Amino acid sequence: MNKRYLWHIGFWVVYTMAYAILNMSFSKNLPATEYPINVRFFYFWAAELWMLPVKLVATYGFLYLLIPRYLKPGKYLGLILRCIIFLLPLLIINRLLVYYQVYPLLFEEFPNLELLSPRRLFFSFLDIGSAVAVASTVKLLGDQIQSQRREEMLLREKLQSELNFLRSQTNPHFLFNTLNNIYALARKQDTNTAPVVMKLSQIMRFMLYECNSPRIALNEEIKVIRDYIGLENLRYNDRLSVVFTENLDRPGQQIAPLLLLPFIENAFKHGASESRFQSFIKIDIQLEKGILNARIENSKDEDLEEKEGGIGLKNVRRQLELIYPNNHQLDLKNEDRLYTVLLHIDLNEDS
Repeated sequence: MNKRYLWHIGFWVVYTMAYAILNMSFSKNLPATEYPINVRFFYFWAAELWMLPVKLVATYGFLYLLIPRYLKPGKYLGLILRCIIFLLPLLIINRLLVYYQVYPLLFEEFPNLELLSPRRLFFSFLDIGSAVAVASTVKLLGDQIQSQRREEMLLREKLQSELNFLRSQTNPHFLFNTLNNIYALARKQDTNTAPVVMKLSQIMRFMLYECNSPRIALNEEIKVIRDYIGLENLRYNDRLSVVFTENLDRPGQQIAPLLLLPFIENAFKHGASESRFQSFIKIDIQLEKGILNARIENSKDEDLEEKEGGIGLKNVRRQLELIYPNNHQLDLKNEDRLYTVLLHIDLNEDS
């Protein structure tokens, strides 16, 4: 509120000073013009400050009383009548101040002018109207800027809420799939059950604590991918061949968390769990000069149709649209025996 008052005070200081300079430029025959320019400016600025209360009443009356209350569709005639009734006393007061106080200050005598002639009242209307017009323009521009900022803020909050919701879905989705794997190992009383639970604990720790940040280092995401691959290798053993290669020229490059892991999870789900034969998964992640290129391939049975409706891929696709709307390209290729994910992200634009 204090800041708002300062803005208003600053506006009227600038307005009265500018108006005083303007009047100085058009007033050549007044006795005050004989003084040095700084003294002349003081005379004209003092006159503007003396007239300012009338302009303040007119401006704030229009902006905060008449317009908000009476500017309604179909009732414009009533608004005009109220404006005339509101403005007429102010015009008379303006004329009295000019005649009995401002002119004696500048002319050093009372002017030989008609006090309330239509012509002089019109000049007073222009004088007051200019203040109302300038103040209204500034207020409208300020309101428009604030409205745009509010819209941008609401949009950011909406997108962030949607992103948080997507991530909150991704974590339980991942946990659900992994618990199914642990259940399968436990039923067979497999000795790998305990190591799997330990790796799952490490991954869930990452999801609970690290993923709350909007960005993480790319090598942290890759560490989780390696833990997940190790977890799945304990389950599939020799049934599945996994090749993971990486080449990062800047391991600390920032990236949104949990963007790559869902693709890896999807590859294991359809490249191994739904395959009846020897399966393979190839993962290649390259980062060069801020450009990330990831290629994930998994084998699949020819007679199995790839399901596009899973929560994981839908969520990560939407996250990419929200976080990197114009800086990513995602291609999914579903061939007879091969499913390929090609992901390209320009992380430089996110820096």
